[in-house]
Amino acid sequence: MTYEAMLQKLYNLKGSGLDLERLLRALGDPHKSFRAIRVAGTNGKGSVCAFLAQILHEAGFRVGLFTSPHLVHPEERIRVNDREISPHEFQEEFERIWAAITELYGSASEQYARFFEVLTLMALDYFRRERVDWAVIECGVGARTDATRVIAAPVAVLTNVELDHRESLGTTITQIASHKAAVVAPGGTLITAESKPEALREIERECHLKNAQLVQLDLSGLKVRAQSWDGQRFTWRDWENLEISLVGSYQLSNAVLALEAARALGEPALTEETIRTGLARARWPGRMELIQKNPHVMLDGAKNPAGMRALRTALALLPYERAFLVLGISDRKDAEAMIREIAPIAQEVIVTRAAFRGLDPEYVASVVRRCGVPCEVVTPPPLALEAALRRAHKDDLICVTGSLFVVGEVRAWWHRQGHPHEDYH
Repeated sequence: MTYEAMLQKLYNLKGSGLDLERLLRALGDPHKSFRAIRVAGTNGKGSVCAFLAQILHEAGFRVGLFTSPHLVHPEERIRVNDREISPHEFQEEFERIWAAITELYGSASEQYARFFEVLTLMALDYFRRERVDWAVIECGVGARTDATRVIAAPVAVLTNVELDHRESLGTTITQIASHKAAVVAPGGTLITAESKPEALREIERECHLKNAQLVQLDLSGLKVRAQSWDGQRFTWRDWENLEISLVGSYQLSNAVLALEAARALGEPALTEETIRTGLARARWPGRMELIQKNPHVMLDGAKNPAGMRALRTALALLPYERAFLVLGISDRKDAEAMIREIAPIAQEVIVTRAAFRGLDPEYVASVVRRCGVPCEVVTPPPLALEAALRRAHKDDLICVTGSLFVVGEVRAWWHRQGHPHEDYH
């Protein structure tokens, strides 16, 4: 099987669901060979995972990181000490997992197997083969029925609960919180910054049922000391002048969640120095990622109304003259609410469409125009960015946003054009 054929097979797996526990036993229980942290939430969970993985790495641990989705290629989802699994290793893992599945399900394998389940099994098996000490695991959609539920993590993080993935998690904050709160393991510890009463009731109920400890953070104790295009400095309780290179005010709460989760692990190697260094060195592509200055070109994968609101708030604290948006939104998203959040900051919106799951750009443009903002439709996303670059002056901002698929297409094109992987932090 070629690599391309393997990817096509993997992407097309949309079965009814595997017996993951049985498969893990057949594989020798790889998930029991390392300790794990599990992270759930509507927004910010990837950033929290990046912070945690870097903190653990700075403490001298061998660290596996499993995240989703990917921006450019699927190998991004599985990393050890910030090294992506290679395409060859990725295919080897798929073939190993697929052999185990066909051993149990035979010719009916494709009727049961799902893309994210297989990918999760691949990651867990790879982490065992790589002899990781810790694995940082980002949940997919939800946490209660998510494939990562097979991992019992003594410490879990729930970033926040917002209205997203309503087709699978429910239409209310209460219903969605019920799914996401299940990230906590029996007898474990759950760290959250969620404060909405209806979400907290579900979180508290889940922790009570599982005899788990709930640590609900009051972020009013977070004090911002400095914010710029080059990073942020802040104080959290008695931790003075913490630094992160990630831009965006919302990353401060993600950093605090990671800090408190690291402390809850009780590892002697996780000293104040290693936590500080890990926070400062963490990177997370596609989330308020600055890829150029003069003009500023930023990539941000905000994909729901809450994400757009956080992006708008973060941009209000940064210096620029005019803002141009390159906007593409995925289907099954609340496009009108997303556009209402972000369009008013823009001088002009260049509407585009990702190759995968992109919403009709003419419809998106009609909503933008109803907000009173000039716009033009340009596809595909790289051409939309070129159009924005022709309009922008050196002190302006171009923000590519609305979908991680759009961000991924632009990011891949940008580096294919020979632009360096700049580090502006």
